[in-house]
Amino acid sequence: MATAVRLDELTRLSVEELSGIGPARARALNALGVETIYDLVTYFPRRYIDRSRQVSIGEAVPGEQVLLVGRVVDARRIPTRGGRVIVEAQLVDASGKITLTFFGQPYRAKQLASIAGEVAVFGRVELFRRRRQMTNPLVDPIGDKTGAIVPLYSLREAAGLNSSDIARAVAQVFSTYSDFVDVLPPSLRDHLGMYDVYQALWQLHFPSNEQARQIARRRVAFDELFLLQVKLAQLRAEREALAVATVHDTHPFGAGEARLVEDFLSRLPFAPTTGQLTAVGEIAADMASEKAMHRLLQGDVGSGKTLVSVLAMLFAVQSGHQAVLVAPTEVLADQHFRSISALLAETKTPDSSTGRLFEGLPRPVTIDILTGSTPAARRRKLLAELADGYLDIVVGTHALFNDELSFASLGLVVVDEQHRFGVEQRSALTDRVTLQQGSSPDTLVMTATPIPRTAAMTVYGDLDVSVIEGLPPGRRSIETRWARTPAEATAAFELLRQQVGQGRQGYVVCPVVEESTKLQVRAVTDEYERLNNAELAGLRLGLVHGRMNSKAKEEVMAAFRSREIDVLVATTVIEVGVDVANATVMIIEDADRFGIAQLHQLRGRVGRGAEQSYCYLLSEAETAVAEARLGALVATEDGFALAEVDLELRGEGTVLGGRQAGRTDLKVASLSRDRELVLEARQHARAIIALDRSLAKHPRLRAMILALFGEDEADFLLRS
Repeated sequence: MATAVRLDELTRLSVEELSGIGPARARALNALGVETIYDLVTYFPRRYIDRSRQVSIGEAVPGEQVLLVGRVVDARRIPTRGGRVIVEAQLVDASGKITLTFFGQPYRAKQLASIAGEVAVFGRVELFRRRRQMTNPLVDPIGDKTGAIVPLYSLREAAGLNSSDIARAVAQVFSTYSDFVDVLPPSLRDHLGMYDVYQALWQLHFPSNEQARQIARRRVAFDELFLLQVKLAQLRAEREALAVATVHDTHPFGAGEARLVEDFLSRLPFAPTTGQLTAVGEIAADMASEKAMHRLLQGDVGSGKTLVSVLAMLFAVQSGHQAVLVAPTEVLADQHFRSISALLAETKTPDSSTGRLFEGLPRPVTIDILTGSTPAARRRKLLAELADGYLDIVVGTHALFNDELSFASLGLVVVDEQHRFGVEQRSALTDRVTLQQGSSPDTLVMTATPIPRTAAMTVYGDLDVSVIEGLPPGRRSIETRWARTPAEATAAFELLRQQVGQGRQGYVVCPVVEESTKLQVRAVTDEYERLNNAELAGLRLGLVHGRMNSKAKEEVMAAFRSREIDVLVATTVIEVGVDVANATVMIIEDADRFGIAQLHQLRGRVGRGAEQSYCYLLSEAETAVAEARLGALVATEDGFALAEVDLELRGEGTVLGGRQAGRTDLKVASLSRDRELVLEARQHARAIIALDRSLAKHPRLRAMILALFGEDEADFLLRS
């Protein structure tokens, strides 16, 4: 007899609890990441066949993308002269047949021959030697499944399952349980006008019609976002309740009498932008409050995040505290150290060495850098100066997470390129300092890659967000061109030679070789040698990649900065932090192999001076993704607009990043399409936690949160 069950209970029940699923079938489901009944009921179809709109093979028109359903016959392997294998098969239905051709997929012959029943095939219809065919289409076995709308699930060959197998297993869940106890408070569900959770999950797997599927999708998407926002709101509330803040003097942006920031601003050779001042004002309000700051600072490439972070660090220094800036690479740490040192060259703070704050003669604000390659003697000196309070600001890499570091009084931690650090690394420093000094340093997280607002609310849901609007005056637009042909690529290198002839410099970036770091080094080294003897012969070329030791890397970068090198051939090690105003040309080879964010960052390495700059995207790829990605780069320099395009193309996946896929991933919700739902979920989640932080008055919701966010997951969220 079917019974009602709480969803959190399903997270603890193996799929083998279901009738008809034995050890072998359970292992097959496990291969898909489905271990519990909850995993199964939230393993949603990736698409559907609407038989009422099905196109017959006879009606398929060349040039169109269609979904066809039929039976596969005559699957065979055809060897080619180059030793490769082409697989061919015929898809037939009552109206005719079409050839399916697969290149580079030799396993298809065995797979297609073993299929019993019908398959769904999706792809573009082409004409080849007067025959209709599809090349490398998507194939989904559906057996003899009938019904108006048929679900198709993501499959893996190793699992040995087809969509019908998964659909039957899901249906068994609904046969076993008559209802799922809803985690949404009834008043909230009624307010939102949504399906109950049982109906929503059923309709998402086996929709009656498209309208019912859309209503179900909205409910399930809301649940994903709401549960995540509840946990983030809970963690935020707990952190604020437990933390003892370091209160700072934020004059002239807030209360206080210190003059360090005021003096610094008066000596700046340029005026900060309105966007920078707004962000600094928000940071100042946090740092002056009795709650520890946890703020995300984002802005487009070149928007001036460094100046904003320097002002935040000076708030700490003028309050008698210290600040650290952590960067993910030595190249970026060195760039930060150089630019911050230049900004602070004439800045002085009262010497507190007598033990009485702000008494004694003014002295320069002290700054140093600590990385893995810092010599031992200098390292010992730096550690001593940090411990006795002489050193005001330290910039560094992972070396700053070392337990041997001790601060006189750490007031601010700035983390640049947050997503490139491990969770444990990011939290180690603040956790240890809080334990040592009894108060939490403020935290400012910076990201060079713009994040869409809805994504920021989800990925960094427990952080306050500051956005630097606009760019500093005088920045010229970078002319971006997509070089699709060998002739256009040649023109790119000719322009680079012309620019070098006029005293400018440039970059050539080679793509990442994902399979191996050694292969990547060989690829960029080979290209460096080729360019030296071909398109860029006679120019002074430099080479930099991630496998070089720090000293060698810095020697090349120093030579490039001092104009001893005309063109820097590099991997993405120069993606962020490299700031050479004389560089005006960026050539990115095989640009389709980079993500939008990377391309935007690389383009941002030029356009930093007064001269016109150029970015060439070299790619002969003709895929839809390449068209969308590279076309977007050509169309706009707005990093936030590009971030939205990137989100659309990549989907959400594991929005929390940096960990294995799990139950808290967004499987249905879309941060780009569901902006309204993100806002609603956040609003309702915060309202509940404001009145009931422990969720004692919401036991069903509390049980679900505990089931989804175990200690490890909750710890991840809190620390990140």
